[in-house]
Amino acid sequence: MYKINDSQKFMYFADKSGAGQALLLCGSLLFPSRIDTQKLQDALNELFRINDGLRTVFIEKDEEVYQDCRPFERKEFEVKRFSNKQELDDWASVYATIPLKLDIHSEGSGVSKETWKSEKPSLSLVKNVVLHNTKMFFTKLSMGMLNREKACCEMIIVDLPETNGVIFKIHHVVGDAWAIMLIANQLMKILDGKEVKAFSFKQLAEKEDTYIGSDRHSRDIAYMKSEYEKCPEATWLWPEHYTSLEATRRTVILDEDLTSQIMDYCKINNVSPFTLFQAAICIYMRKRLKRNLFYVGSVALNRNDFQEKNTVSMFVTSSPVLIEMEDDFSFADLLNHVRLKSIGIMRHHRGAEKNADSKKMLYDIWVSYQNAKLDEDVEVDAAQYYCNYSIDTTIFTIEDRSSKGKLKLHFDHNIKVPESDVDELFDIVISTIKRCITNQDIKISEL
Repeated sequence: MYKINDSQKFMYFADKSGAGQALLLCGSLLFPSRIDTQKLQDALNELFRINDGLRTVFIEKDEEVYQDCRPFERKEFEVKRFSNKQELDDWASVYATIPLKLDIHSEGSGVSKETWKSEKPSLSLVKNVVLHNTKMFFTKLSMGMLNREKACCEMIIVDLPETNGVIFKIHHVVGDAWAIMLIANQLMKILDGKEVKAFSFKQLAEKEDTYIGSDRHSRDIAYMKSEYEKCPEATWLWPEHYTSLEATRRTVILDEDLTSQIMDYCKINNVSPFTLFQAAICIYMRKRLKRNLFYVGSVALNRNDFQEKNTVSMFVTSSPVLIEMEDDFSFADLLNHVRLKSIGIMRHHRGAEKNADSKKMLYDIWVSYQNAKLDEDVEVDAAQYYCNYSIDTTIFTIEDRSSKGKLKLHFDHNIKVPESDVDELFDIVISTIKRCITNQDIKISEL
């Protein structure tokens, strides 16, 4: 058994508090030509055999939570038939909102409620969550999913008239966006009869045990503590209380010309699209907050070597990047500032989770960059489906997965965020980038 890390702990206890719907990652793959169903059954079983993280169980013991994995057992995956792609997408958009039930066991005293229960929520939030859960009961009933088996990952074979494929759903406590693409690539390699590299999450858990209590651990905590002390004021763009956990996703697809300009600018200036968009979001935040000192959440992939990049597990951590802007900054100055601050946080971000001042208190906007791609077959039709629930206010994601040369921007937000604010955010971010990649010497005070 291995202790879950701090990011996992946040998600695990959020799930126990009834917010499991917010912790789902769901996607589908449709193949360019039909694959024999038995071959697909064999491939999915092989996927579960080589990735023990997909078989994770949780053990509560003496106020701690541990993880281990079930022994591999071959299973028969459900086959669900659809008359067309639209019918699949309609069904999947609902399926993606149905929580998974984690496999949890208690030993001895287990974990007391006082360890994880939330502070007393508002009456309106309780009422809306109860109404939502009632609707979810009838949704699960109508889809025949009231008594699904306990699992942190679920896969279903989907069959259409012209093709077939797989839809999969993973709990965020055991997987991240990279893991989703890793699984997809592994599946296609297995189907092609190619060698697949996969590693046990246990080896990484042992690394974490070595890190805790080390000198590096202490230095990381000290660095993050010094950052917190520079700005004790939290950054909340939408400070109103939650009245619901319901959320929605807005997606904007940039055209090929703008995407090409962005990529060329990043290459010439030796910055990533993540840094460019984060700087543009800082322009929006400065305007909204009317101050130059604030935090922006940075979602770090945290996969540093070959082994980690080929392990199905939850690596992502989110950390506060403290932005210290000056009125006379040019956009180029801001971009360099964001880059250097991000590098510092990347080096020490593991100390953020250990500090009493948690991410939830410091900021309500996260920025994420996803660039893992399907590398085995560009003809595969891949889709993702949003869970429509949120325990964090907003996440702005730059998705750079396609070989077709178009960046996708997703903004996932709690329904307390007005749609007018979402319009404004996209307008400012995109217009800032258009303007600044042609004139990076422009002063931020002029934007």
